[in-house]
Amino acid sequence: MRKYLCIIIFLTIALNKTIGQNGINDSIDILFDKVDDKLTPIHTKKQLLLKVSNFIDLIEEDSIRNKYLLKISLEYRQINDSINFRFFNEEALNLSRKLNDSSNIAKSYNRLAYMYMTNNIYDSAYHYYYDAQKIYEEIDNFYYSGRMLYNMGIIQRNIKDYVGSDVTTIKAIEIFKPLKKYDKLYLCYNNLGIIFNNLEEYDQAINYHNIALEYLRKDKGKNILEATTLNNIGVVFENQKKYKRAIEKYINALGFDSLYHKNPRLYATLTDNLAYSKFKLNDFSELPNLFLKSLRIRDSLNISPGIVINKLHLSEFYLHKNDTVQSSKYANEAKELAKKIKSYDHLLDIYKLLSKIEPEKDTFYLERHISLYDSLVKQERSIRNKFTRIRYETDAVKTQNEKLSLQNTWIVAISTALIFFGFLIYVITQQRTRNKELEMEQQQQIANEEIYNLMIDQQDKIEEGRKREKERISLELHDGVLGRLFGTRLSLGSLNAKDDANSKKVREQYINELQSIEEEVRNISHELGLDNFDKTTSYSTMIANLLEEQSKITNFKYQIDDDDQIIWTDIPGHIKINIYRIIQESIQNINKYAQAENVVLDFKKNDNHIILTIKDDGVGFDQEKRSSGIGLKNMKSRVTLLHGQFTINSIPGKGTSISVDVPMT
Repeated sequence: MRKYLCIIIFLTIALNKTIGQNGINDSIDILFDKVDDKLTPIHTKKQLLLKVSNFIDLIEEDSIRNKYLLKISLEYRQINDSINFRFFNEEALNLSRKLNDSSNIAKSYNRLAYMYMTNNIYDSAYHYYYDAQKIYEEIDNFYYSGRMLYNMGIIQRNIKDYVGSDVTTIKAIEIFKPLKKYDKLYLCYNNLGIIFNNLEEYDQAINYHNIALEYLRKDKGKNILEATTLNNIGVVFENQKKYKRAIEKYINALGFDSLYHKNPRLYATLTDNLAYSKFKLNDFSELPNLFLKSLRIRDSLNISPGIVINKLHLSEFYLHKNDTVQSSKYANEAKELAKKIKSYDHLLDIYKLLSKIEPEKDTFYLERHISLYDSLVKQERSIRNKFTRIRYETDAVKTQNEKLSLQNTWIVAISTALIFFGFLIYVITQQRTRNKELEMEQQQQIANEEIYNLMIDQQDKIEEGRKREKERISLELHDGVLGRLFGTRLSLGSLNAKDDANSKKVREQYINELQSIEEEVRNISHELGLDNFDKTTSYSTMIANLLEEQSKITNFKYQIDDDDQIIWTDIPGHIKINIYRIIQESIQNINKYAQAENVVLDFKKNDNHIILTIKDDGVGFDQEKRSSGIGLKNMKSRVTLLHGQFTINSIPGKGTSISVDVPMT
């Protein structure tokens, strides 16, 4: 019966635990559904995600917890909360590494790269895309491997590494073709078209754009993306100065159904490009209205790079019309905005145009143009070198890891053999060692007995010395002090009844005699106190012994700086004992309160004074709160007796310094 009862209890606990975990998962899923609702305001989404994070902390299973960490990091990225995105993405990354989950490690890298790319931090974006691509390649996730290559190619194009972008994009195409991913092939060929346009290989650029159109139509039929490609083809024709063909492409693209409402950004770009091609053909029939129409759209959408281009085109148009006022106005507005958004390629064109608008400053603007161009070339070269280094270092690390893996195999094999032989040697030598230990124990026992006998003899000698010293002091007191006190007491007693002038004089003599006896008692006491500080004792050694013993209590390190000009054997004993007691009290305080790691004693001679400084690097204290301590009062009293000066400085967290300045006589 008891056996069945235990089974029922166990199953009940397990069931409750399962229900609890399932309840948490359900709560998280409900919260995520609310977050994903497009009608939910941003501030509400943040509150919901905060609740999700609290639930995630309750999840015990790492794989489920990691799934939700990845989900919440993505949600934060979508609401542009980069701080929380990075926090939860890092949490997910660490947990993925713990689980050895390569797919999710690559996913975290991919998301980090996307964040950096959207913020135009291309080197970090490239680094994480590269790491993600290598992992996807290793786990045979070819689709995502190709996507990472495409993203890397876009970054290379953006930093004008056109050859590198071409190579990387071709690698992506080789992956997407067997997979028949037409949408990705469209993007890749579109990128190749832009690359070759920038390389001024215009025929090849148009060929790639046409291939891109073919894949686009295979994937989705007639699509608004086709308008984008038509615009790109128009730009190629424009660069070839084939303005009529460019205009045809722009008009064709603008004819897409509801383009203005579906993609106003693209509509503004096509309108501006159409206006510029018309301007180049000296067709001013719709100008500057087309330029201004495009500018209004870009202004409303706050498309800063497009606004720069629009104003640059308007400036060029008005210059052609000999309206230098309007031309200068638009050029300078474009210049300031280009600087603000760091659109340096457009700034180059603006400087060149300003040199024509303001010929009196042509040298100034051309110098600016050359200086900026040189700076951009160096920067682009530096970034390209950095990308090359990222690829090299990652591949080098992979190669090194393979070598280390092989080395580890050999190390394990050799270590096993060494451990085996080492064990045999240990067994053989252990018996010998045991025999030696027994022999040494016997010798140690004999040595201990001898040391004990020596200690007994030494203790007897010490006790004998103490006894002799007590007898000497007893004789001093009995024969000297007591005898004189007895005689003085009797004499004063005989004069007790007399009050004449002579008796008063004699009593005064006996009072002086009592003062002399008092001085003698003081001297005897003084000799007892100065017992260890006579001229035959090494004072420096006593100080060193004191610090050596005290340092063992809290393991602080100490340093004694002794001035060679101080001849301690010439210093009176009462000065040395008081200095010793001050040091003793100070070191005791350091051990009790300071938590110091280092203590420094510094003796200096200045004229006829000894200056002692005691410093520690401990926790220090508030002097106003601790200035009334007994230890400090005792130290101050000793210095006052020596007619010296005592100062103390302490700052909480920065240690304490005590300074004693006393005369040497």
